[in-house]
Amino acid sequence: MKIVQDALLGSFFTLTGFAAFSMALQYPFGTSGRMGPGYFPVIVSGLLVVTGICIIIRSMAGDSDSIAHVRWKPLLLVPGAVLAFGLAVEPLGLFAAVLLMLVISAVSSSKFRWSWKPLAGALVFAGLCCLLFVQLIGLPMPLVGYWLQ
Repeated sequence: MKIVQDALLGSFFTLTGFAAFSMALQYPFGTSGRMGPGYFPVIVSGLLVVTGICIIIRSMAGDSDSIAHVRWKPLLLVPGAVLAFGLAVEPLGLFAAVLLMLVISAVSSSKFRWSWKPLAGALVFAGLCCLLFVQLIGLPMPLVGYWLQ
């Protein structure tokens, strides 16, 4: 039996959804009128399980590509970018940490080329993240970290 990409992806979504669902059940659910801290995670993880099951069913019904080889570069760099963001947000600040995460994850693509357009897009996106999360929502994140002061 060949392992098809859709079946593997559906299994990943389903297992991740079940794990998140079991963790979210530990928080009070609340009601639709007064949502508790577990309300949103339970709904999202339930939808992830349903999506995973639908993808698995589609993979059995259709003709999907089998997995030819594993592309290790994006498989390692994208989670590494998230880890780098988490480690860099305090010492570098939100703006630089978002830029670092974007550069690392963009380099994982074989189609990525250095030019002014992706740099401008990354700068605008980092600025919007700072505006949205720090200024509008009020998250206590430093815009400029202590390494850059």
